[in-house]
Formats: sequence, C-alpha cells, structure tokens
Amino acid sequence: MVADRMNPDRVDVDRGGEKAKDADILINNNWLQDIQQLFKQSRVALIATTGLHGPEASMAPFAVHKVNILLHLSALAKHTGNIEREPNIGLMVCTPESIADSPLALPRITLQGQLLPVGHADLAAAKAAYLTRIPDAEQLFSFADFRLFQFSPARIHWVGGFGSARKVSLAQWKSLTSLV
Repeated sequence: MVADRMNPDRVDVDRGGEKAKDADILINNNWLQDIQQLFKQSRVALIATTGLHGPEASMAPFAVHKVNILLHLSALAKHTGNIEREPNIGLMVCTPESIADSPLALPRITLQGQLLPVGHADLAAAKAAYLTRIPDAEQLFSFADFRLFQFSPARIHWVGGFGSARKVSLAQWKSLTSLV
C-alpha cells in the first residue's frame, strides 16, 4: 500500500498486479470524527438554491435526523420559493471563523442533493429532533408559513483544512450521521 500524496487518507491497493484507489481502506480515520465534531459545534448551514436569475445563497439553522439534514423554512423566504421550483440544492456547513487561525484552514463539508418537505408520517420525530438542536425555533412551528424540510445528500465533499479534502461516500455518511 502506498499513500496518495494529494489525499493522505486514500491509499493505492495492490490487487494482483492492479493498483486501485480504495476509499474504504484508510490510513487515518480522524476525518470522520472531525465531521461529527463540525456538526456538533455548528448549527447554521449555508444553502445554495437556483433563483430566477441564477444561483442564490442564504443560511438556515439545521439539525441532523437519521441520515438527513433538517431545515425549518418560511414560505416567505426567497430560498423556499427557489426550492419549490428546483429542490436540488447545495448545502455547506463550515467551522466558525474564530476557531481556526487561517480561513484557508477552516474545516467544512459541502453536500449536493434534494430538499423536500418532511412527510406527515415522519413529522413528529423530525420536529422533535429539530427542536432538540434548535429549541429557540419552537414558536416558529405555530406559524402557518413555516415548514420542515429534509435534505437528502447525493454527493458529499469534506475539506478538513488547507490541502486536506476527500469525497465522502453515502455509506460513510450514513455511518457518521448515526452518531451525531
């Protein structure tokens, strides 16, 4: 096995004379704990939606529930209208700037996927998970314009700091979100 210079978490695996990248064979598993720590210390996600005139960015508090990320959004917000027209969004959670010495070293995770309203059958459990994480939002659940959405990631990319990046598989995502 030989470490990949651009990604020290990945290795070249010799399989009978063939070398293949194998994301499941890791030299260092600290990045999984780093992602979990990021989700524990951050409560705000940046969201990128497709507006009428191109990309638009906004932010919203979030909670992790099962393998999804929950967002509680107002129908009055521009991003909610964008999501209703095009549910494929980008989402990013970043370490607060005051924690790192350099903005280049800020650990962050970016995800692409669909954001859809939480179904009636899952609403009570999702609401409880959201309020556990964001208790200040309780009164907003009584407002008619607010709905709870769940983001289902399709692609995930982790940047642990300057020069430290990797793709996160959906199986790895499922494993790490079960511990958040």
